[in-house]
Amino acid sequence: MDEVRTLRTLLLAAAVVAMLAPAARAAERVTWWYENATPEQERILRADFVDRFNASQSQYVLDLRFDPNLDSSLRTALLAGSGPDIVFTHGVAYALPYIKNGQLMPLDDYAKRYGWYDRFLPVMISLGSHQGHLYALPKSYESMVLFYNKTLFQKNGWKVPSNREELEALARTMQAKGIVPFAQGNAGFRFANEHYVGVFLNHYAGAENIHKALTGKVPWNAPVFVDAIALLNDYYQKGWLGKDYFSLTYEDYMTLLSTGRAAMTMNGTWAFQWMPAFFGQTGQEWDWAPLPALSDQASYPLFDLGIGATLSINAAAKNADGAAAVLDRLSGDKQVITDLNRDWPGEWNLPVTTLDASDFGDKVDPRYARHADEVAEAVARGNYGYTVWTFWPPKTESYIVEGIEQVWLGEVTPQQFMDRVNELFQQELAEGSVPPTPAR
Repeated sequence: MDEVRTLRTLLLAAAVVAMLAPAARAAERVTWWYENATPEQERILRADFVDRFNASQSQYVLDLRFDPNLDSSLRTALLAGSGPDIVFTHGVAYALPYIKNGQLMPLDDYAKRYGWYDRFLPVMISLGSHQGHLYALPKSYESMVLFYNKTLFQKNGWKVPSNREELEALARTMQAKGIVPFAQGNAGFRFANEHYVGVFLNHYAGAENIHKALTGKVPWNAPVFVDAIALLNDYYQKGWLGKDYFSLTYEDYMTLLSTGRAAMTMNGTWAFQWMPAFFGQTGQEWDWAPLPALSDQASYPLFDLGIGATLSINAAAKNADGAAAVLDRLSGDKQVITDLNRDWPGEWNLPVTTLDASDFGDKVDPRYARHADEVAEAVARGNYGYTVWTFWPPKTESYIVEGIEQVWLGEVTPQQFMDRVNELFQQELAEGSVPPTPAR
């Protein structure tokens, strides 16, 4: 009798396992290819989001793959009608060709279902849209700001400049003391060149003029833009960007800044992740401020706005619904967003309307939380400019990166540089290659 009971128990257990097995297999795989990252960054993204998402529900399993050759891998896969469910690109200009080729799925239905139109800043929805349809969500927004060595400023009684007159007087004083006004460099990352071109175009010509040029209403070789580049070149020739620009990596110039041998740096929000490490080694303090207005045509404060990366759904996705669920959790879960910003600051500042500094609490540096608040307020008021890597088309952007070096080396004049920028831009505008420019 005991043997019979044992057999029945075993058969019942087997039946239960058989019934549960299909349920366990029912979790649908969602694939996402991500750009190259350090081992620590991989750990952060998996712990703060991937593992949580997978543990929070049983319908989907997110499979995240890091790829050091993401751009080429993605391009090849999408051309073949395959690739990951979630498509990561390095900005709107990178996503636009995929959109035009029908390789990305319109997100309108998902946006309505999940409330993305209300969740994301309107300007970001406009940036990710093409011909009336939403195709790309912003993974993070970026802006250019002025980081400075606060210890050095306090020691010398210096005031953070808000206009050109104050900036230039301060730069002359710094240089006389043997201090580099701006710690900058492009060794190992030539695209840093476009950061400074964008800063001077925005903060000299002003956002309204940039908008007119981006929408084809004025040419890029108009005097106001030529004068902006001439001013940038003047600062470079004076040595205000340092004498070793072409040989300094970001580690090099951040060391100059954190030790007080340089006073300021024009940099993007990604630099928030560098500040604690470098300044922590020297015991000095840092802070940030909006970039100064360089003419009466530019407002203050003005934040040059950009998208660090976009997230879309592959038109050939095997699991579009699962991909949408991932994107919704990533942009809608406050704990996920705040933890990612705590552990990887400057890389996961999603441009959503549902967060403010109070949501971060003591998880992040208050200087970083203040930046999130101030940029959101500025965008709401229309006090934002345009980063080159987000709003300029690819051929024009490439020339800006290359051509500004020719200006600095005396091989072309600012006028010739902007003539070529305008020539390339007008060609790409006619081709429909210029990313969308939201109405002001």
